Amino acid sequence: METIQNIKKVSLVFFIVSGLIHLSSAMLLANEIAVKYAFIVNKIMDIPFIITGMVYGLSSIRLKLFDPEKDHKIVDTAFLVVTILTMVGLLTINLVLPSINS
Repeated sequence: METIQNIKKVSLVFFIVSGLIHLSSAMLLANEIAVKYAFIVNKIMDIPFIITGMVYGLSSIRLKLFDPEKDHKIVDTAFLVVTILTMVGLLTINLVLPSINS
């Protein structure tokens, strides 16, 4: 149980930091300030922002809905599979879709 609480705390910090970086790069792009660098940072930070948000959200769900005294290997495995599938999907979208437009 302490492990999941620690994962939740660390993922919250990473979520906030990656979110601030991602949103500030989007604001720089919108205002056309340092467009080249803001575009690179914006493209790089979208996947970490989504993944850390998912880890934080799923760890919060795990702590709130399930009894910490019992073993929940099936739930943990399901959450891990959802996170991995989301990451693979995001990587596929980021790598394939820009090639289609070119």
